Amino acid sequence: MAEAGDHPVESGGTAPCIGPSIEWGIGPAIAPDVAVIIPAWRQPALLAEAVLSVLAQRGARRIATVIVDDGCPMPETREVALALARAHPGRVFLLRQANGGLSAARNAGVDFALRAWPSCRAFFMLDADNRLGPWLLDRAAALLEASGPRIGWVYPDFDFFGIAEHGSAAGEHSLFLHLLENTCDAGSLVARAVFEAGLRFDETMRQGFEDWDFWLRAAEAGFRGRHLPMAGFRYRRRAGGMRLEAERRRAGILAGMRGRQRRLLDPRRLLALESAEVPRFLLLRQGSEWAEPVVDALRPARPALPREAARRAIVESSRHPQAVHAPPFLLFASEAALEALAAGKLLHNALWQAEILLRQADAVGITLSTEGPGHLALERSEGALPEDAALLLFRTEAFAEAAALGSLLGSVTRRAASLAITLPVPLADAPPSVAPDAAAELAALSEAFATRHPEHGEWRGDWRRPRARAHQGYAELIGAGAVLPWVSPGEGRDIALAVPIFELGGVERVVTNYARILRERGWRPHLFVTGADSARLSPDALAAFETVQLPQRGGIEGRDPDTSHLGAPLPGVTNARDALGQFAPMHAMLATHAQGAHALAGALRGLGTTTLAGLHVIERELAGAPLGNPHALLAHEGAYDGVVVVSEGLRRWCIAQGIPGSKIDVVPNGPGQPAAPGAAAAAMAARAEREGKLRALFIGRLDPQKGIDRLRDIVALTPGLEWRAAGRAVLDRPPEPIPGLSIEPPADPAGLDALLAWADVLVLPSRFEGSPLTIPEAQRMGCVPLVTRTGAVDEMIADGVDGFIIGGRGDPEIVSAFAARLSALAADRTALRAASAAAYARAAALPGWGARMAPLLDRIDKAPLP
Repeated sequence: MAEAGDHPVESGGTAPCIGPSIEWGIGPAIAPDVAVIIPAWRQPALLAEAVLSVLAQRGARRIATVIVDDGCPMPETREVALALARAHPGRVFLLRQANGGLSAARNAGVDFALRAWPSCRAFFMLDADNRLGPWLLDRAAALLEASGPRIGWVYPDFDFFGIAEHGSAAGEHSLFLHLLENTCDAGSLVARAVFEAGLRFDETMRQGFEDWDFWLRAAEAGFRGRHLPMAGFRYRRRAGGMRLEAERRRAGILAGMRGRQRRLLDPRRLLALESAEVPRFLLLRQGSEWAEPVVDALRPARPALPREAARRAIVESSRHPQAVHAPPFLLFASEAALEALAAGKLLHNALWQAEILLRQADAVGITLSTEGPGHLALERSEGALPEDAALLLFRTEAFAEAAALGSLLGSVTRRAASLAITLPVPLADAPPSVAPDAAAELAALSEAFATRHPEHGEWRGDWRRPRARAHQGYAELIGAGAVLPWVSPGEGRDIALAVPIFELGGVERVVTNYARILRERGWRPHLFVTGADSARLSPDALAAFETVQLPQRGGIEGRDPDTSHLGAPLPGVTNARDALGQFAPMHAMLATHAQGAHALAGALRGLGTTTLAGLHVIERELAGAPLGNPHALLAHEGAYDGVVVVSEGLRRWCIAQGIPGSKIDVVPNGPGQPAAPGAAAAAMAARAEREGKLRALFIGRLDPQKGIDRLRDIVALTPGLEWRAAGRAVLDRPPEPIPGLSIEPPADPAGLDALLAWADVLVLPSRFEGSPLTIPEAQRMGCVPLVTRTGAVDEMIADGVDGFIIGGRGDPEIVSAFAARLSALAADRTALRAASAAAYARAAALPGWGARMAPLLDRIDKAPLP
């Protein structure tokens, strides 16, 4: 900081040269331990006070002063500086240069001292109107020397005179908090190593905060600061000045400063910083005497501490919140509950959901149950805490207030919420309730509040934000609300695979295969369900994903009724800040038909996330009009680094709509899961001898898109066939009954192969499709597909060779064409066997998922890390 009219840059300075020149520096060389750099501009009388306070320093360390006359137009500045240099030869040096501004003057003094005195170990930045207490430099140098190479500077409290005020800078230095506010004054002692690392003050910053920028760049280089208590630094404060002018321009200056420090503001780095410095949760494991400060419960960055020490920190934080950190949330959990949530891939999502609920509640209870393999769900409610809560989260502030008053646990739980989580994995036993642990901890914390501790001794005020609110700073730093508590392990990268629902349909199976291949390539895939509070995961899907993320209440798949693109409503994302925070830890995002993600893509890309959109189908209403997702994607196309499509037809459509071809990767669909060894060959052998009725099979969602009403009519027109169907309505809407046809539930991979081996033909009378996985799955088993002419089916079937494509102008014509083709195949086993053999051969020649995904993998592997 600098008090001004201290140091604006002006043209027409009076210095006689462009670069700095030594004006006076005769006398015996003293080889100083510390050099004090004093820029001089328009304050000749105050300059003398500053220099004399340096000359009055006590202690064993040798000190030199470098005055940098920054082309000051006032002759008195040169006269005073020259008189001081003459009066103290070898101890006071005068440089003069053309006016360049405060940063340029500091840099000139530092560069001179670095060259002149190789033994000088530290540099103090002193503005010409400030003063030093007599022991400041000796004490600061001693602290710097004792702190090790990681500490790059020592900083004082803010003690103003003139307009008197005193502000504390006490506490451990935190880069996370320093990003939010300038916790160090320019008047600090800086280690030589910082400047030898190439750091200098930014000479383009001429409106203030150049010291803040310098400290942050020093921190990015690996250095940290350390507070010097009772330093004796005196900061002159008058009305107006550069400091107040900088505060008036704060928003603009910070925008430019943070724009140049994108690496520091990378969300993944911020989470690692938060974890190391100001963690969000204090994890109290059932039966343990230790407390663990964490952001990510699976990856602690700080050592555990005895619970007694954690209680003292909570007490001290309640008394001195700006200087002492205690995590803002207490997390009580049994080992069994943590393991179950981690196995179900829901631990991080549960904590993120609870943090959002704790904005309106003081306590959140989480219960765990299971309904069977693969099903996961989350349900929120408000009111009393569940007695069987396997995890309990509290706002530390509310918990501490109750403890200070000696209250019972019930006083903290009057404002409560709960999360009921259905896990996709079996529970051997119900995890034990942790309510007794919370009650015991509250009693122990009450005793800690009642115990007298040494007084903190700080009498200064403190303008800084409480350390426990550091996590709220994400809103200012990256525009996010609650940030997913996921700390990257460091090796590999994280990718969000976003879909609106996950109900084991074709898109979901494609995404699962993407996840499997990405994991093999060193990525960590995370499933983001953007439109539902539940999902169904097959065992291979559960194994493929690192975590499963369900959305905040209501999801992010809303529509903006007032804004449309090409007639399709655009996404209307609610709680966008929290949604952004959920995605923020990801290095990449592939959003497949997740319209809500379109509204986040631009912000994520600005945070360094590689953004990709997946397009499988051009959806249509019953009347044939295009539905929203493709047109919403077109509206947000500029926010995406790439678009992944499943067919050449979709690629041509995208190019016709204005998407550059270089952004489009074609990843053709294939079978959703591998067949059991020998299953396809066995199915073909059985077909060679098969006689009797033609066996027809429908597989798919029971909804209008899949032509379920057409299927009803086709079945009615083909009474001589043996029919089966397997599927489920989306989100469990009851299907319309089909006379003569019972609907089987969706099959697992082995069951699906058995169905396709049983069937002679697969019937898909869809109204619109993309690139159905069921087609190559059927062909692999020698089952002949009969499919409506829609989507990319003509890229998957050679009509009349390895399948049949059915066309028509309306439902009656299409239904009749299906029935006629089925009747013809029932009457001609030779033609059926030929088509079966061709389908089997086509499927056998298909490349694997890894080969098909090669363009996509190449794109994201080459994407630069933030």
